[in-house]
This record gives sequence, structure tokens and C-alpha cells, in this order.
Amino acid sequence: MDNSEKPAESERRAQRRLKTALPIRVRGVDAQGTEFEESTETVEVSRRGLSFLTERELQPFATVTVLIPGRGPRHAGEEAADFFSTAAVIRIVKEVELYRVSLRFIGANLTTYSAETPWQDAEERD
Repeated sequence: MDNSEKPAESERRAQRRLKTALPIRVRGVDAQGTEFEESTETVEVSRRGLSFLTERELQPFATVTVLIPGRGPRHAGEEAADFFSTAAVIRIVKEVELYRVSLRFIGANLTTYSAETPWQDAEERD
């Protein structure tokens, strides 16, 4: 099979990624061993993980805690709870003065997002 016959990288992904700026809080230990808690926004998000930009250098395979306000489970008659998960750093790319960090959630999926339904549809149901 030559390169023209190979599926595009996005077609091989198990979960569709959406470019969207959701507010998040990330807490962990950076590459210098300093504990941090940072409020930022996502660059991309999927059911199983997300990416964001940061000035902090993180170690590959490090674990961090992620909180996404209002994106957790919903119960009848109540507002959505916050989504909270431990995540592993699976990719780090230096982009000029920032690092683009990709995380994979550990033991959790972002329930307000499904690979079959665009994020906008989920927001319209809210």
C-alpha cells in the first residue's frame, strides 16, 4: 500500500477530536519538580483526552489532575457537575514559547461529549 492509500491520521483515531476552547484547571508537578495548579483552555478535546497550551514543561507519562467546570455527569433537575479526572501526559510539543500538552484521561471519559455527536449538539441539549 503506498501513502496515497493509507487512511489519514484523523481517520485512524478511535475518538474524534474537536478544536474548542473549554476552560480547564490542571494540577500536577512540572519537569523541574515544582507543584503547580494552572487555569487555562483546551485546544482540542475528545471523549478520552484533551490538549492545551502551557508555559510549563511537563514530563512524558507524568500524571496530572484535570477539572473541566460544568462538564461532568448530569442528574435530573440539577446542573451538571464538574468533570474531574486523573490524566497521563502522552505528548508534548514545543510551540515557540509554549508547550502543547496532550493528555489521556485515566479511568474516565468525558460524558458530555460523544464521538458520534458534535459538541455543539450536546450544548444545545443543555
